[in-house]
Amino acid sequence: MQIEHFTESNDIIDNPPAIRARLRKDGYLFFREIFPEEDVLTLRRQTLELCDEAGWIKTNTNLMDGITDHEPILEGQAPWQPVYEKLNKLEAFHRLKLHPGALGVMESVFEEEAFALPRSIARIAFPRDNDRITQPHQDWYYVRGSLETISCWAPLGDIPEEVGGLMLLEGSHKAGILPTRAAQGPGGNTVDVDPDLRWLATDYRAGDALFFKSLTIHGARPNQTYDRLRLSVDYRYVGISHSVTADWMLPHFSWLGDNFSWENLDRDWKDQSLRRYWEHGPKIKTVPGYRFSVREE
Repeated sequence: MQIEHFTESNDIIDNPPAIRARLRKDGYLFFREIFPEEDVLTLRRQTLELCDEAGWIKTNTNLMDGITDHEPILEGQAPWQPVYEKLNKLEAFHRLKLHPGALGVMESVFEEEAFALPRSIARIAFPRDNDRITQPHQDWYYVRGSLETISCWAPLGDIPEEVGGLMLLEGSHKAGILPTRAAQGPGGNTVDVDPDLRWLATDYRAGDALFFKSLTIHGARPNQTYDRLRLSVDYRYVGISHSVTADWMLPHFSWLGDNFSWENLDRDWKDQSLRRYWEHGPKIKTVPGYRFSVREE
C-alpha cells in the first residue's frame, strides 16, 4: 500500500476561512506542535509508568522509549482494565484536549465556542499484534450526535513510520455514511474503501495533532517494530450549538461499571476547574445513545 504525506496546515492556522475550506476539501487538518511538547511528554511518562507497574516495560531500558518484551495485551482484556482505569485518573490525560491551541482550531472550524467531549480515549498498542490493529472505519458509527463532530488523534511522543500511527484516506468523507462489517481490532468494525483515494500519514512528533471529520475513513498503520509500544490519544469536539450523544458525556469504557465512572476517576483531581468542566458554563445538548452489536471503539 502506497502512503503519501499529509498537507500541513500550520501556514493557515490564523486564517479561519482557509481552515474551513481545506477541511471541506480534504476531510482533515494536520498541524505540527499544536500541543505543548512538554505536556505531551509528561503524559507519555505518566502512561509508561503505569505500563511499567503492570510489568509491560522491559527491565533495564529507558522508560520513555516504551520498550516491551511482554506478550500483547488487548484493549478490554482483564489485565488491561486496571491500567486503563489508572490512566483515566490522570488529570493530564483529560486536560490536554482543552489546550487553547486545539480549541482555537476548533473554534475556527465551527465559527463558535468549541466543546470538547468529556470522553477521552487512550491507546496503548503493542508490537507483534498487527492482525488486530484498528481497521479502516468512520468515527460516525461510534460517536453519533452531530454529523459535524471533529475527531482529534495525537501521538504521545514521536511515532516514526516503522512504529505506525494513524493513516487517513484523503477525501473519503465525501462518500457519506458507509455500511460497516465486522473486523478484528478496536471497534470491531470496518468499511470498504475507495481504491482511487490516497492514503496519507507521516512521521509524527510529540505535539502534533490530526483533526478529521466523522465520515473521514482512517485506521492504524502496522507497528513494524518488535519491541516498541505506541501511545496515542483520541479526543472529539463539536461547536457549542451542536449535540452529542449522552454516552459521550461518560468516560471511555463506562459500560464496564463503577471503576469507569466519573465518581471514581476524578475523585482526587486537584484541578477543580477540570473536574466536570461541562457542568459549568454553556450547556451542550445531548441526544440518546446508540447500542452497538459489538464492543464500542
